[in-house]
Amino acid sequence: MNAPQSATGAQQGPECISARIMKRIATRANLRGEGFRGQVLHFGPADLRRQIARHPLGGGLCVPDIGWFPKALGHYRERPQGADEHILIYCHAGGGWFEIDGQRREVSAGQALLVPSGKPHRYGADEAQPWSIYWAHFSGQAAAVYASHFIPQGYVVPVLPTAGKQVERLFKECFHALGDGHTLAGLLQVAHIFRHLLGVLLFENVSFHAEATAMPMRDFTGNIQFMRDNISRSLSLQELAQQAGLSPSRYSALFKARTGVSPVEHHIALRIQAACRLLITTNWSVKEVSYAIGHEDPFYFSRLFVKIMGVSPSAYRGDAKG
Repeated sequence: MNAPQSATGAQQGPECISARIMKRIATRANLRGEGFRGQVLHFGPADLRRQIARHPLGGGLCVPDIGWFPKALGHYRERPQGADEHILIYCHAGGGWFEIDGQRREVSAGQALLVPSGKPHRYGADEAQPWSIYWAHFSGQAAAVYASHFIPQGYVVPVLPTAGKQVERLFKECFHALGDGHTLAGLLQVAHIFRHLLGVLLFENVSFHAEATAMPMRDFTGNIQFMRDNISRSLSLQELAQQAGLSPSRYSALFKARTGVSPVEHHIALRIQAACRLLITTNWSVKEVSYAIGHEDPFYFSRLFVKIMGVSPSAYRGDAKG
């Protein structure tokens, strides 16, 4: 019997037919989310999920399902009724897409997608450059609070490379904690690691703050170091803005969007922190500590200290730390 012909009329032998069949099998497996070479999958048993939800050390956060899909060609999920848990996807490489509320958006490397629980959705890998993703399903009272920070930003936020490396490391720590199988202790450990992971995305990721405030991304590490280097004197807004290379108004707005306080307030807080260290580690008088951080009036320093720390310098020194 003659070998079958392709649409172009060229004959195809058994090896070609076999290759096509294997490709179809592989594609179908990918569409089910199975068979991604090097994938990691952890699914928590239902009884342990219930135990975590009630456990006081769970902290209102349960991560029953977590994994890693590298080069996930054909990866696709559609949940018309939404999922029972929130879903976090961190795109390490390649790209993908998602649809929520009838809106389709792309997801590229270095972005995190948050799909809220109960929200109908679809998402999948890009056909040309399929994404490699770390993913997790998480639930609980604390989970809802974390998720709420992503929703106003359109569900997807950029992640700085430094924060992204931490996110990847923490995902791997979760996998390691579950390496011996699913146990109550392992899932409790994962809950705490994953809380740290969410904290990195929310609080150590400048890009997230830029999205949340509609402000351009700005790193003030050098500016804050300048504040530390000048603990012993007052710094004006004009001087701080000049160091940052911005106008005072622009600098003040960007700095507050990043830290939650004004630049001058932050510098005052750093000076009081320095005073706290001196009160604990030296025998200097309150007056000497005041002079050391640039306050010539010890009475004003004491009032400022009480306002920020809630107790007087002497009372703070009397309450031994550490």
